[in-house]
Amino acid sequence: MCIIAAKAAGVAMPDRQTIRNMWDHNPDGAGIMYVENGMVRVEKGFMKYKSFAKKLDQLEKRLDMTKTPVVMHFRITTHGGTKPENCHPFPIYHKNKMATKTDLAMAHNGIMRQFEPPRGSDINDTQVFI
Repeated sequence: MCIIAAKAAGVAMPDRQTIRNMWDHNPDGAGIMYVENGMVRVEKGFMKYKSFAKKLDQLEKRLDMTKTPVVMHFRITTHGGTKPENCHPFPIYHKNKMATKTDLAMAHNGIMRQFEPPRGSDINDTQVFI
């Protein structure tokens, strides 16, 4: 099952070894959402740990990560292929973009069986739900 790490404002980020462990156990891609200037920023499609760690480094230089609410999602492929577009989180009300600002986004754990993609499709259940 996928791993979701949700960190509230005022709570320290998990240490890098914990983040690396989440990646190693769920290596099919990752994404992150965080609040900046009153909007939810979604950045996803990290298919290698090195690129995800680089994004975290960039965020730490720009934001106070303890004050910033953050959700990280580490994927194990279920529906759809193992590709950047199928990584969580997903913006709501917007076309599924790899990086976007929105007022609402989501990530979930498990399978949404009532929203199964069409047979032969390479999208995942979350894209059908949204």
